[in-house]
Amino acid sequence: MDTTFIQRAGCVGMGGAGFPTHVKLQARVDTLLINAAECEPLLRKDNVVMQHFAEGVAQGIALAAELTRASRVVVGIKGKNKASISAMASTRLGPQGEGRYEIGVLGDFYPAGDEVTLVYELTGRVVPPAGLPLHVGVVVMNNETALTLFEASQGRPVTRSFLTVSGAVRSPMTVRAPLGTPFRDLIEAAGGPTIKDWVILDGGPMMGRIVEDPSTPVVKTSSGVIVLPRDHPYVRQELRAREAKYRIGKSVCDQCSLCTQMCPRYLLGHPLEPHQAMRQQFVVDFPAHSRWGQICCECGLCTLFACPEGLFPREACQDSKRSLAAMGEKYSGPTQVTPHPMYEHRRVPTRKLLARLGLSRFEHEAPWKEWAGSASPLRLGLRQHIGAPAQSVVREGDLVVEGQLLAAPAEGKLGAALHAPRAGKVVAVTQGEITLQ
Repeated sequence: MDTTFIQRAGCVGMGGAGFPTHVKLQARVDTLLINAAECEPLLRKDNVVMQHFAEGVAQGIALAAELTRASRVVVGIKGKNKASISAMASTRLGPQGEGRYEIGVLGDFYPAGDEVTLVYELTGRVVPPAGLPLHVGVVVMNNETALTLFEASQGRPVTRSFLTVSGAVRSPMTVRAPLGTPFRDLIEAAGGPTIKDWVILDGGPMMGRIVEDPSTPVVKTSSGVIVLPRDHPYVRQELRAREAKYRIGKSVCDQCSLCTQMCPRYLLGHPLEPHQAMRQQFVVDFPAHSRWGQICCECGLCTLFACPEGLFPREACQDSKRSLAAMGEKYSGPTQVTPHPMYEHRRVPTRKLLARLGLSRFEHEAPWKEWAGSASPLRLGLRQHIGAPAQSVVREGDLVVEGQLLAAPAEGKLGAALHAPRAGKVVAVTQGEITLQ
């Protein structure tokens, strides 16, 4: 079996990264990990996928195991999500079926779903700094990605994405929305906002982004549309200008190092010290670059939980990564590391994190809802994945059917194909997107 059918279907990592799945599954490893931790607060979509589409997820896992030749398969699920554990265990490929995989029970902490943390929690192996799970014989795949893999084997391309629509809405829900759907239509389907002045959290509060344009479209890696008050302290903090964050850190940071002491990658032994990245700001104009922030995973714990001053060590690390990358500087530190002895004692409970963010009141159950989509035009971005943008194979005025190929990667380029979520007419083709009516 090869990965051509996955490539044709446009499968990418649906857990957030968007790496083309057909490339990832060309690896040969001894262990396949399924990331079903859903560690971002407020999101419910991964658990909905497992509870309502368990058999398809299991079949996709089996295909991934066959392709990678993994002899061990572990599905990582938080112990609190008992319905998801039961659903996955009851499939024909689960522990109560043919026994093709085992379930690894995770604690309810953040960031349990970070792939480096997940590998350590479920295998005891430490991914080297700036390395990949592949370097320790592991491939990590999201459970929604596994479902799209099974669907690809049945000839169905990726045209929809699971999202939790929650926060300040009347009827929180989880749906599978057509790609290109404007966020406003999802909010309306959830009963509309319960507040007047609001913004949208695209994804979860730790690694998502605040968007103010409700016409923002769904992409393959979308996971949540969370409505929040514009004047919420979390929102104000996230919307602060980058240069302002830099100036505040430069003038206020007292080098307490709590950001480093709580950093998940530091606790796994990686040479990542956010407080040192902050220190670089004292003497260098924006943007400062520091090798102590070069391998940050951007989980956000340092900024959103650890810092007692409400400063921005994550952003300092992000700036370091970007400026060093622009200079062509690659990681050159140690590759063999040992976890910190306090690793197990510095996990951050999800409920404590939500309380620290002031978002506990927006945590709701978001049950599964069948939703066919809206009549709005679909804006389909040509770069919904890691790699080069896809290139359109349709023109303005073309009539297309559901599932038809709209765009494909250039020959030899890393990328993913894009397909029509519904039948319609191509009303616009630009360098960045295709609009389908």
